[in-house]
Amino acid sequence: MRACALVLLALLATPAAADPGDPVRLRVGTLAIDGSRYMIDSLALGAEIARRTHGAVQLDWVANGQLGDDAAMAALIARGELDGGGLTEVGLATLVPEMAVWGLPGVLGTDAEVDRATAALDPAVRELFAQRGLAFAMWADLGFARLFARAPIDDAVLRRAAPWLALPLDGKLTEAIASGRAPAWALPPLYMLALPDRPARHAVDLRYRYVVGGLVFSRAAWARLSAGEQATVLEVCRAWEPRIRASWRKETARGLATLAKLGVETRVTTAAERAAFAAASAKLRAPRVDALGLSTIAAKIAAALAD
Repeated sequence: MRACALVLLALLATPAAADPGDPVRLRVGTLAIDGSRYMIDSLALGAEIARRTHGAVQLDWVANGQLGDDAAMAALIARGELDGGGLTEVGLATLVPEMAVWGLPGVLGTDAEVDRATAALDPAVRELFAQRGLAFAMWADLGFARLFARAPIDDAVLRRAAPWLALPLDGKLTEAIASGRAPAWALPPLYMLALPDRPARHAVDLRYRYVVGGLVFSRAAWARLSAGEQATVLEVCRAWEPRIRASWRKETARGLATLAKLGVETRVTTAAERAAFAAASAKLRAPRVDALGLSTIAAKIAAALAD
């Protein structure tokens, strides 16, 4: 009788096995704002993954930076405390430092260059994440950061703004903009529109630097999917990459038009100015690439653009 009671207690204390029919729900953090084009498309991607896996894999998005900034979410992913993230450059570089190369001024200058470089480096980037026990599911295109300022942008303004032009998209940059300490800054147009009070009154049409994004899953989260489910998720993500890129690029164009309607004056750069920027950024970029250990991946990007 006592033995039977012990068996019963052991059964009661053992967690019930998950129902094979239960979906795998992956909690995915993002800074994207509810109702934004970023979030609308992310939710649509999740819905397509659920449809293609017949409900077996579902993405539960946590928007508005509720889980912290990009670096905080990346740390949670690395520790296995968050299943995944739709991350910007800061989060991606926190997980894989080599990803910082994409955001250096002048590395990329057109959408066509972005498409060529990311396609060429796709296998290498996925391997870099895999080496750290992470699954890089897809690229996200957050567009090009452009120069904005409260006053007309000239060489003197840019010299004073140099410390802030080097900052990635994080809280230090937005605080410097909000406080007025940054005389000029580099942000994608849609980020500019999201700032309180929209402080910019002047802009330059130069595509100062590219802002990379991506969808990443933790080792533990990815392991919860069967091999077939993993393949389906990656297939959906690959199919949706160009679709989402096109959508976000159109939204950026609309954002630029909205900024113009709000009174932001954009100065059009000359061919000579763009050539001077390319030469200067290349010269300044070289020692930074070496110092950050980015020479290998930078060379691969350069080779992809040269082909």
